[in-house]
Amino acid sequence: MTKKNTFMANSDYFTIAIYTVVTSLIIALMIKLLFFWKDSFAVIDSFLSAISPFLIGVIFALLMNPLVNWIRNTVLMKWFHVSNRILANIIAIIISYLIVVSAMVVGLIYIIPEIIASLTLFVDRVPEWADSILIFLNDYADKHPNLNLDFVISSFGNADSYVQDVLNKLVPSITSALVVTGVTVVRYLFNIIVAMIVSCYLLLDKKAQKRSIKRVIYAFLPEEKASKLCKGIRLAITTFGDFIDGKMIDSLIIGLLTFVCMLVISFFGIPGYASCALLVSIIVCVTNMIPYFGPFLGGIPCVFLLGIYSPKSGLIFAILILIIQQLDGNVIGPKILGDSTGLRPLWVIFAITLGGWLAGVAGMFLGVPCLAVVTKVMESIVDERLTKKQLNMPVLKPDKPHIKLPPIAKESKELKDKKDKK
Repeated sequence: MTKKNTFMANSDYFTIAIYTVVTSLIIALMIKLLFFWKDSFAVIDSFLSAISPFLIGVIFALLMNPLVNWIRNTVLMKWFHVSNRILANIIAIIISYLIVVSAMVVGLIYIIPEIIASLTLFVDRVPEWADSILIFLNDYADKHPNLNLDFVISSFGNADSYVQDVLNKLVPSITSALVVTGVTVVRYLFNIIVAMIVSCYLLLDKKAQKRSIKRVIYAFLPEEKASKLCKGIRLAITTFGDFIDGKMIDSLIIGLLTFVCMLVISFFGIPGYASCALLVSIIVCVTNMIPYFGPFLGGIPCVFLLGIYSPKSGLIFAILILIIQQLDGNVIGPKILGDSTGLRPLWVIFAITLGGWLAGVAGMFLGVPCLAVVTKVMESIVDERLTKKQLNMPVLKPDKPHIKLPPIAKESKELKDKKDKK
């Protein structure tokens, strides 16, 4: 009686086959990207466009999470004693979205007319400025007859009419551009609604989503590698979230401080400060989200905007924004953000530059937290490997200025340290 041949499963051969298939797919993907990069980027672009509502929803959820947590934990559960956590979470999400959407609508309703009014005022002021400069040039030419300024005066007079014609055409074009932007927003309203729904589900099912991702990781990876991966994900989310939360609070404080200061200055009769206080404060608040370059991106157009009313207004605001940014950089920012990124200034500038090149203003904002996440994860991996090798090589902190004390002060400081230790 012959014995039948049966198939014997072998886990080693199965693992080799999986690695072979995965390696072949990676090589094929690299060849596709290298030799057919235009088609590849077109496919990637269409794929990102298709999933853009989900990506926007994830960003919405990250931005809304601090406000939802504060309303749920502090306002509802602590102040109003709502005991049901699920009900408090739902109410907190609804209130948060009502606040944010209402603020955006009110802001847009106020900002767009203010921009148009400022541009119209600028066009109306150009002839006055041109006449003042021409009077100054004529007076200077009369006092210094040896200088021939006829060409400069005639050129400036012609430039005045040319600039005014350009600005007269520019205002309607900007107005139409704003209208087109509004139409585009309405056209993509479906994606925005889908993104808000996605963000609501993410905020409602945070624990369930975390649990599902953790189950999948532990199901397909060895326990040690799964634990490391989960630890890295938690570190990345914590680093990114801490920066976003802290920067939002910091920018909100700077915006409110700018608004209050402008209202106070308006009481002294400085033109433009009362009418532009809200618009300028919103610009400063939004651009302050970008480290280092944000104050300049927001301050320069605001100085120009207030300079339309009078040069004195623009100069006062330039001094004001410098004082506020120094206060933010030395007091408010460090108190709120602390060392949430752990990045040196050189790497912060690198992240902003690279992010701006890749994704414009959004990239300038997201570049810093993304690089901070990569840095934190890499530091964690490096620390773990150094610990295994029993090497004590901590990360060096920025050097602090060393001040030499005189002998008496040094001795008193040592006595004080001994008393503190006792």
